[in-house]
Amino acid sequence: MSQFKIENWIRRFNIHISDYSDRVDKVIQIVSFLVSFLLIGLICYYYGFNITPSLKETILSLIKGFSLFYVFKYLLSLLYSMKWKQFLRDTRTEAVILAFFLLQFVFVFLSQSILDYQPSELEIRNYTLFLYLYIFFIAILDLSKIVNYFTRFNISPPGMLLLSFFSLIIVGTILLSMPLMTTQPIHFVDALFTSTSSCCVTGLGVLDVSKDFTFRGQVVIMILMQLGGLSILSFASFFALFFSKSPKSVRSQYFVKDLLSANKTSETSAILRQIILATLIIEVTGMGLLFIYWQHNHFCTSTGQTLFYAAFHAISAYNNCGYTLWSDNFLNPLVSHAIFPQIVVMILILLGGIGFFVMADLFSPSAIRERRKKKWKKLRPSTIIVLRTTLFILVVGSLSFYFLEYHQSLSHKSNFTEKLVASIFQIVTGRTAGFNIVNMSLVTTPTLIITMLVMFIGASPGSTAGGIKTTTAFVIYKSVIATIRGKKHIEFRKKTIPFELVDKSYSIMFMSALVIFISVLAISIFEPTINFVNLLFECVSAFATCGLSTGCTSSFTDPTKIILVIVMFIGRVGTLTFAFALSKRVKDTNHIYPSTYFMVG
Repeated sequence: MSQFKIENWIRRFNIHISDYSDRVDKVIQIVSFLVSFLLIGLICYYYGFNITPSLKETILSLIKGFSLFYVFKYLLSLLYSMKWKQFLRDTRTEAVILAFFLLQFVFVFLSQSILDYQPSELEIRNYTLFLYLYIFFIAILDLSKIVNYFTRFNISPPGMLLLSFFSLIIVGTILLSMPLMTTQPIHFVDALFTSTSSCCVTGLGVLDVSKDFTFRGQVVIMILMQLGGLSILSFASFFALFFSKSPKSVRSQYFVKDLLSANKTSETSAILRQIILATLIIEVTGMGLLFIYWQHNHFCTSTGQTLFYAAFHAISAYNNCGYTLWSDNFLNPLVSHAIFPQIVVMILILLGGIGFFVMADLFSPSAIRERRKKKWKKLRPSTIIVLRTTLFILVVGSLSFYFLEYHQSLSHKSNFTEKLVASIFQIVTGRTAGFNIVNMSLVTTPTLIITMLVMFIGASPGSTAGGIKTTTAFVIYKSVIATIRGKKHIEFRKKTIPFELVDKSYSIMFMSALVIFISVLAISIFEPTINFVNLLFECVSAFATCGLSTGCTSSFTDPTKIILVIVMFIGRVGTLTFAFALSKRVKDTNHIYPSTYFMVG
C-alpha cells in the first residue's frame, strides 16, 4: 500500500512538473532579472556613495540575503527540470560557482556564531570584496541570458550592436557620476563624454583620468574599455552561449552567427571562446611584461600600484583606447625615455588592431598545421591585405614623421634610437590607439595632415580599433588603379574582387567623410576661436576612435562635447552598421532597368 502511494505521488508530481515547468521557468527568470538588477544596484551604491557604517552593514545583510536567492533559484530550476541530468550537465559551471559561494557563506557563518571568531577589519573588507565579486559575476551571468530574450523582438544584429553600446555608455555615465568615483563633483556631460570615450575606446579626454578620478573610477574606466573594445554584446553572447547549452540558446546562436559573420551556428561558441581566450592571454602577457619592468625600476610606490598600472595600460593598449594614468600621457619622463614599455605597448596596439581573424590565421595551431600539411594552402587574402596595408602605413608614416618632426616635436629626444622609436610609436598609436609620446601641440601642419590620414584609415576589420579600416582603403586603391588603367575588373592575387565589396568600400568612405564634414561644420559654429586644422584633427580623432588631441579638447563647450560623443559613437559602431540599424531594409528584386550614361569627372 505504501509503495502504491509513493508511486502515485511520483506520478502526480511528474504531471505537476510537466504542466507547470514552463510557467515556473518564466517566473523564475523574471524574478531573477529583478534580483540581479537590485544586487548590482546595491553593490554600485555601496562603492559609489558616502554611506554610514550602519547603512553599510544593512546593505551587506541585504546582499547576503538576496544572494541566497540564486541558490534557491538553481534548486527550484533543477526540481522543475524535465531532464535533471541534462540540466546539471548544462549548468555545471554555474553549479560550481554557487556551491563555492554557499560553502564560503556557511563557513563564515559557523566561524562567527559557533566558534565565536571575530575577524579583523582587513579580513572583513577582503571577504566583502570577494563576496561582491562572486555576486557580481553570478548577476552578470544571469543578466547575460537577456540576449536570448532580445532576439525574440526581431532586432537586427546592427540594431543590437547599437543598443548594446548605447546601454553600456549610459551605465558607464551613471557609474562615473557617483561621488566616490571622482575626486570632486563632475558635470553630467563630462561623465557622458568620458564614458563614451572609454566604451568606444577613443581616449579623448575632457578630464584628467589620473587626477579627477579615484581608484574606483579608474577601475570603472578600465572595465568600460575592456567591454567596449571587444563589444559588450560579444561578452553577453559569450556568457549566454558558454554557460547555457540548452535549446533556448539556439536563437542567440543564429544572432551571434550574423554578428561575427560566421559560416555555421556551430562555430559561434568556438569563435567567442577563442576571442575571449586570445584577449586574456595577450593582455595578461602584456601586463606581466610591464609589471616586471616597472617593478624592477621601482616605477610605483607599491607592488599593488605597479600591478594596477600594468593592467590598466595593457588593457588600454590592446583595446586601442589611449587612456593613461599620467596627466601628460606617455610624455611622462619615466616613460618617454624608456624604450622597452614603448615596444610592449606598440605590440599590444598592433595585435589589437590587426583583428582576431587575422591573428587566428597567422598564429592558430590548426591553421599552421594545415599550411604545413598542404603546401598549396596559403594565408587568407584578407590577412595578406591587412598585413601589407599595415606595413605600408607604418613604414611610410614613420619615415615621414621622423623627417618632418626631427627638429620640431622630436627635438627633446636625446638620440637617434629614441627619435626613431618615438616616430614609429606615434604612427602605430596614431592609427587608433591615441597615446602620445610627443607634444601634439608642437607637431607641424604637414605631420598633422599625415596623422589624420593614418587615423582616418585606422586599423583592420574585426579588431578593437576604428577608422574606415585597412581593407576598405586597399579596395578603394585597387579600384582607382583599375579605373586609371581601364580595367573592367579589380583583381588581387589572381582573384576578382566583387563589385559588392567595392560598392561597400566607397559607401563607407563617403559616409565617414560626410560624418566628419558635418561634425566639423557644427563644431566650428560653437568654437569659432579654435584653429580649423585643430578642429578637423579633433573630429577625425573622435570618428576614428583614436584619441590623439592637439590640446583643445578640455576647453570645448558642452554642445561641442555632445557632438563629439555622437561622432565617437558612430565611429565605433561603424557608419554602415549605424545606417543599417536606423534604415529600413528593402527587399532586392531581379528586374533591372535599362542602363544610362552621362558625363562624370
